[in-house]
Amino acid sequence: MDNPALESYLLLSKTNAISNISEIYTHPEKEMGSETVGRFYELLARRANNEPAAYILGQKEFYSRPFVVNPKVLIPRPETELLAEEAIKLSSTIDSPTILDLGTGSGCIAVTVASENSSARVFASDLSEHALDVAKENAWKNSVGDRISFIQGDLLSSFKKQAFDIVVSNPPYVSESEFRALEPEVKDCEPALALLAGRDGLSCIKKIVTQAPRILKDGGWCLVEIGAGQSSSAMGLFEETGYSEISAHKDISNTERVIKAQWKK
Repeated sequence: MDNPALESYLLLSKTNAISNISEIYTHPEKEMGSETVGRFYELLARRANNEPAAYILGQKEFYSRPFVVNPKVLIPRPETELLAEEAIKLSSTIDSPTILDLGTGSGCIAVTVASENSSARVFASDLSEHALDVAKENAWKNSVGDRISFIQGDLLSSFKKQAFDIVVSNPPYVSESEFRALEPEVKDCEPALALLAGRDGLSCIKKIVTQAPRILKDGGWCLVEIGAGQSSSAMGLFEETGYSEISAHKDISNTERVIKAQWKK
């Protein structure tokens, strides 16, 4: 595991033995009771069995905000903050923008955009009812529950024509071969529905790119997160569909992670 000490400290805090990690350093003399020790070892055993730390802790930070997570939703990744950031930048150029977060999962993108742009009208959709329950909880947890509309549906079929200024999505983009090679804590614990996207990993991206023009306003924008090595293929899909102003944006690891494009009639 990449950060065993940090994860151990976080799991220790989960037992309520410490209020925050700094207490380990400021009060090294503190002793734990046998029940706390037992609980700590239970959590360590779960992590050693490849259960993601975020699921054990019950939350994950995204864009400096806390988000509830459980095995019904994908754990928010730092790379996805780029997608939220690009959506926020675009939304700031539009008066009272109407924004759709497609496949919202934990709601991290919808909640972040709503939190950063108080004039935005945000919709969050997902095929999974369980995911929507988590997203709603996170919206209220971050004080934007009354500003996001939650809709259960499959991709773009639930929405009327020319309804949105921005469609943003972190869709499944893992190919079948890539899925088989994933680490156990991802492959065996996170929802496959939020990861798998056919033989080439592009099936969901293709549907979004080709169907988004129906629900985008003239001059509206479509933003999607993509996997490593998918930039050229994804940009090709945007070009073939007729988008303009197509651009790729690199994440913190210098990987082209977000494709942004404008739809004009």
